[in-house]
Amino acid sequence: MKHWALVLFFLLPAAHPAAEAAEAQRSPDGAQRAWIRIPGGPGTTCSQGTPYAFFFRSGNPEKLLVHFEGGGACWMSSNCDVNQHPTYVPAIDMKQDPPPSGIFDFANPGNPFADYSVLFVPYCTGDVHLGNKTVTYSTPASERRPGSTLRIHHNGYGNAAAALRWTYRRVKTPRQVFVSGESAGAIASAFYADRVADHYTHAQIVQLGDSAGGYRAAMVPRLLEGWGATELMRSFKSYVQADASKLNFERLYIAAAHNHPKTQLAQFNTAEDETQLVFLNLIGVPNAVLPQLLEQNLADIRAVAPGFRSYTSPGKVHVILRRPEFYSTQVNGTRLSDWVAALAAGRAVDNVSLTSGK
Repeated sequence: MKHWALVLFFLLPAAHPAAEAAEAQRSPDGAQRAWIRIPGGPGTTCSQGTPYAFFFRSGNPEKLLVHFEGGGACWMSSNCDVNQHPTYVPAIDMKQDPPPSGIFDFANPGNPFADYSVLFVPYCTGDVHLGNKTVTYSTPASERRPGSTLRIHHNGYGNAAAALRWTYRRVKTPRQVFVSGESAGAIASAFYADRVADHYTHAQIVQLGDSAGGYRAAMVPRLLEGWGATELMRSFKSYVQADASKLNFERLYIAAAHNHPKTQLAQFNTAEDETQLVFLNLIGVPNAVLPQLLEQNLADIRAVAPGFRSYTSPGKVHVILRRPEFYSTQVNGTRLSDWVAALAAGRAVDNVSLTSGK
């Protein structure tokens, strides 16, 4: 477990020892608990077979925020094994609520989601919330250690689906739904915005992926296939005709735009995101020039979804939505929190970058 510190995707703890029935319980000082933790139930699990759970915070039933947590990814024995060099978080911290920062700082008057009902979807499966396969990874013998095998439950889809099913029963007819994700969760957010739009057919759906726009790599389709995501996606009409060899992360946006043209899709990235650069190196793109990869990926999405919007900030920060900097970041006179608030409200926004407005 000491190797968890090596995880490079931004992750905040996401658990609470209360179950659904604890919504009416009070903390020792008598204050109402804002978050409740819901056990995932049958069909859910973290990568190592430990229990899964998700969070819900009651608010305006006509406004719903669905947020997918980040926490790395793994695709081989060396980076899936917590005793080697893991590049993901394999289990949920059951001791803390999502910290009150960024879009979860509900006391901040500038928070566009202060009155929303919120579903927080934790992440512990190493498969960008899209996996649907238990994989046995093998480590060959060496001078230092004998050969071994490792079973990883890439169950991201099963976990997310359970959280959404529960929420659909709880929040029946919202008018506005904002689907966001950070890092690994950002990758999945467009796919799940598509699923949410399938369910809430009369709601205004907005999606925002935070800090995962630069993964332009030939290895991506193989990662999705290895996690069982490709086969899973084929069960949805958005992907029935998808070419598995071309199923990259941009296709998640393109499919959502085809299936639900009225859904507003968007991304935030920083131009020198250190974590994206590290993972690009791990998936076969060394010495990547991130601004170039970002522009190519964003252009691929815009070619099919002209309503897609992006906000690219200078700097190396990885993940902004759950940081205090969400309120202070500004590019060419446009404050990020104002831009997101406009998105959430269904207002038109421009693409924002270092070169916008010039």
